[in-house]
Amino acid sequence: MKKQSCSTAAAVLVAALLVAAATVAVVQAAPSPPAGYTTQEDASSDFIRQVGKFAVNVYKIAYMIPMSYVTTYQCWSAPAGGGANYYWMVLAATNGTGGSGQYVSTVWGIPGSESKTWKLLSFNATK
Repeated sequence: MKKQSCSTAAAVLVAALLVAAATVAVVQAAPSPPAGYTTQEDASSDFIRQVGKFAVNVYKIAYMIPMSYVTTYQCWSAPAGGGANYYWMVLAATNGTGGSGQYVSTVWGIPGSESKTWKLLSFNATK
């Protein structure tokens, strides 16, 4: 009888460890913005979605990779010269086969400006 309770306890322990491992695998720490990015932007705003779409489209065109913007998880901004901002964001995009990935992007631009060209400074996969 004692042997059976030990094997039951071992089975429960193994099951608990498997659940904990699965939870750790699913929950990933979100990347943190670099120093100097002081303003957290509303990632669900139309403006930030447009910045995210811009980042994905420029990367897609530059590298001829079929990608589509999905969503922005977080966005931080930092002031830059001339009233411009740097936007650092974590976003999701799908590739041509439908698989999605998470990316970190940095974009420079002046909100509302029609005379200055926005620039994609970086676009990197997080995984």
